[in-house]
Amino acid sequence: TEPFECNLTICFQSLLKPNAYIVTQGPTEETVTDFWRMVWSERASCIVMLTKTFDFIKVMCVQYWPASKQIEEVYGDLTVSIVQEEELANFHIRTFRLRRKEFENVVEERLILQFHFTEWHSHTCPFINAILEFRRRVRAVVGHRIKSNEAGPILVHCNDGGGRSGVYLAIDANLELGEEEDVFDVFGYLKKLRQARKGLVENIDQYKFIYDTLEEHVTCGNSWFPVSELSQRLKQKSVKDPVTKMNEYQREYLLICKQTPRFTIGDCAGGHRGDNRKKNRDVLIVPPDNFRPYLTSFQGNSFTDYINAVFVDGYTKPREYIVTEWPVKMTLGEFWSLVYDYECSAVVVLCVPPHNSQTYPSFWPEGRTSKKYGPVFTIDHISHNHYTNIKTWLFRINKKIVSLTELMAGVKAPPRTVQLFQLTCWPMGHKVPTSTNSLVELMNMVERWRQRTDYGPVCVVSQDGRSRCGVYCAANACIEQVVQHGEVDIFQAARTVRRHRPQLIENITEYKYCYDLVLHYVLHYLNKDLKEKANKDVKEKGPSQSGHSNGQNNDMAHTSSQQQLSNESVQHLYQIDQSSNQMNQLNFNGNIQVDNSDHQKDRQNGLSQQGYYHLNNTDHRVKN
Repeated sequence: TEPFECNLTICFQSLLKPNAYIVTQGPTEETVTDFWRMVWSERASCIVMLTKTFDFIKVMCVQYWPASKQIEEVYGDLTVSIVQEEELANFHIRTFRLRRKEFENVVEERLILQFHFTEWHSHTCPFINAILEFRRRVRAVVGHRIKSNEAGPILVHCNDGGGRSGVYLAIDANLELGEEEDVFDVFGYLKKLRQARKGLVENIDQYKFIYDTLEEHVTCGNSWFPVSELSQRLKQKSVKDPVTKMNEYQREYLLICKQTPRFTIGDCAGGHRGDNRKKNRDVLIVPPDNFRPYLTSFQGNSFTDYINAVFVDGYTKPREYIVTEWPVKMTLGEFWSLVYDYECSAVVVLCVPPHNSQTYPSFWPEGRTSKKYGPVFTIDHISHNHYTNIKTWLFRINKKIVSLTELMAGVKAPPRTVQLFQLTCWPMGHKVPTSTNSLVELMNMVERWRQRTDYGPVCVVSQDGRSRCGVYCAANACIEQVVQHGEVDIFQAARTVRRHRPQLIENITEYKYCYDLVLHYVLHYLNKDLKEKANKDVKEKGPSQSGHSNGQNNDMAHTSSQQQLSNESVQHLYQIDQSSNQMNQLNFNGNIQVDNSDHQKDRQNGLSQQGYYHLNNTDHRVKN
């Protein structure tokens, strides 16, 4: 095969290995065939994609892979198809099958993984814990291929092969160096990178982001662990350190509080405007403008686009939750505008205020009637069910068009269906509910309902929009992680839900309760849910395909082994002894252990005379 030649493609060494990376620009319509030819000829370990295909009304990179699993695309003498695709909140993981016809009846076939980071927008920096998790997944694949002597370079590209690609190389190479030699050399490595290509790391913000990422890795370490260790880890976390007099829960929560972002009044300008100020229950709990939902339904000239709510990422979807406070009397119409405009599939209410309370007005019809909220929205009661500690209502939201412009344009407002779930065992003033099982069952009921709908966002409501909501979102994300990958990482889940509202998970009691919720789910629900998924997969795929998740070769086996398991394979990897609810009965049956070299001794930065960043053994991070 002729080598790929393009002056926009350059090989780089890491701080430890030669030819560790290939950096290129995002493929265009004219260069897609050359791109795949390069992947094949260089035997790339994996593809790291750091741009969206479309961003800010501009095509950043063509989609160089098929649109679905049913489609094969031909690029020169290579045929490309999708074997598996997994979506997480900040990145997607795709497994491609490449076929190349060598002779008349001989076809060579390879599998390659693409890691596509989707939440790195132009002229911004991503969330640090998201890029570190992304890098961990990439390294799991590369580490496997090194062990099997199949390691080629990592192919990295953004839209232009510049700033974002350089940032990723600097982070990855320095973390690799730190793991091997306990040093960082950011300045020296970037100097070499930019001698080859000036555009790598474009500005001071990206340069600072590299240091911030390395600092967070040293400070926080690796906080995830296999679900099989959950019970043991919880026991260890309760033990107080004789020196600090703090247990692991306290140390973790203190670190979370230190790393929580702080927003200025300017960041939250919308909520502090004079016409919006009265729409907040607490003027100190106001959403940042970059992360709040803007209402789009026109309800009159006196209404604005503001409601006190924020987006919160889940484990598999960005903006999976919308967290808001119990509406005040003047925002009842805005609340239903929020549910309608963002096509929320479910509303979860985590409190029960006093009946007929003036402070907490009812915002849904509890009888078999219809009720109007604001000038636009009418809520029709369809059905309701009452269970132990849980009440549910099914509503139809009807919207009336009152905008003259929309009326003249013939805009239609179709009715939408939403189910409201209320937990009745979490009294006002209590930090945790009286029944953990009921809260976990509520989460399962919401998930089953969403599976029947289009997986719209879940609107999570508490009396003040800060207490309780963070527990629900973080525990839900962790349960998804348990089911998808057999991992637990409540520390990072808590950090994620606090990105846009620092007051979520407002005390250590709520933080510790997240662990209790996940443990309860594992002990009482996990085996049942995995069996249901297995039965569903067998029905959908048929007997001939049901065993495919075990893998057809080493690459596919490793796709399941690197904590990136799909719903089709997870049931084969974990088994829970039905005769016991004890955590020690939970066993792994699959090859899912990632190289634990990431679990290093505790270290923090120290500057040496040579300009390297040395890492010593000072205890300065979350222990594993």
